[in-house]
Formats: sequence, structure tokens, C-alpha cells
Amino acid sequence: MGQCVSMADQTTTAVDSVATSWVAIIDDHQSMRSCLARVMRMEGIRARVYPSAEQYLDDSDGTAPCCLVLDMQLVGMSGLELAEFLERERPPLPPTIFISAHEDLLASLDCGNLAYGRLRKPFEIDALLALVTPLLRA
Repeated sequence: MGQCVSMADQTTTAVDSVATSWVAIIDDHQSMRSCLARVMRMEGIRARVYPSAEQYLDDSDGTAPCCLVLDMQLVGMSGLELAEFLERERPPLPPTIFISAHEDLLASLDCGNLAYGRLRKPFEIDALLALVTPLLRA
């Protein structure tokens, strides 16, 4: 006999999934981190911010983010180096949205499959949300 799931149960499951999903924002500029965190909070999206790749790696609560919003130019380990490390050492790599003020850095991602999305700073918040929101329901 198959299991019957009501529409209410499906809705609760979808809401629970979104409620437990979170976004990791990794950027070395305090103003960018606080702005993106505020936008996520206003949209009801849980987010954690990190000023460096190393601090993100040190934060191991066991729950992977639904995606990374990752600056390519960080002090210490670069954003690309972090993504490559995560793909190699802690797979699977969460969908990664690379952000940068430098078009050439974003263009360097063309030959790989690490980028889920790319945004050039300054970018429209709606463009970021269009990339992040579907991942909350995945």
C-alpha cells in the first residue's frame, strides 16, 4: 500500500526545507557582507557571513549551505581556490555564485564548471535573488 501525503504535508515539508536552508556569503568587504546579509534577512533567507575563505572553512557545524555567494578576490585563499578546495576535499561543492568587480576574473571561470552563476559588482540585488531563491527549494 502506497503512502498518502496530503497537500498540507507537502507544503510543510517545502517550508521546512526552506527554513533549514542557508546561504554562505564570503566577502572580505564588511559593507558588502552586511548589505547582502540584510537583503537575505529581508527576504526571509538565512545567511551566514564570512570575511575570508579560511573562516568559512573553520566554521564546521555539519550543515552545508544551499549555495555560496563567493567573492573571487579575498585576502589569503581566493574565492576560486576555495571552490576548488571544496570540490576536491569536501564534495559536493554547493552551487557557487561568484562575485567580482573584475570582469577578467569572472571570464576566467568560462573554462570550468565551478560557477553556478557570476555577477559583476556592482550588481542588481534582484539578479542575485534570482540565482539564490531556486536553490532554497532544491
